[in-house]
Amino acid sequence: MKQGIVGYLTDSENHWVAKLECGHVQHVRHDPPWMEREWVTTVEGREGHLGTELDCKVCDELAERFAKLLLPKLRAGLNESYESAGISGLCDEGRFEVSLSALENMEIAEIIHESSRKLS
Repeated sequence: MKQGIVGYLTDSENHWVAKLECGHVQHVRHDPPWMEREWVTTVEGREGHLGTELDCKVCDELAERFAKLLLPKLRAGLNESYESAGISGLCDEGRFEVSLSALENMEIAEIIHESSRKLS
């Protein structure tokens, strides 16, 4: 997940670490020949890269874990409303429409809150 650089700090070994807009941090080493980031060696270079987006691996991992918690709950809610509509005698198209309406009425905020507690 792309996140912009908002500042810098150094770690215990004096390697540069970018502070990202999401609140996470990521090393931005200049370690040739493996990593070419000469810009990190000067104040001007670092300031010139403020706002540059980096892939935040922590955000990627959290999003994946969150999706694994959230999607089954949404799927179960949709399936339940679809089956209930079928018992009521609606055709497939009607059952589908009822399921979509149920999605709008689901307590998404509550599901998100519950899922985010499990990630902590």
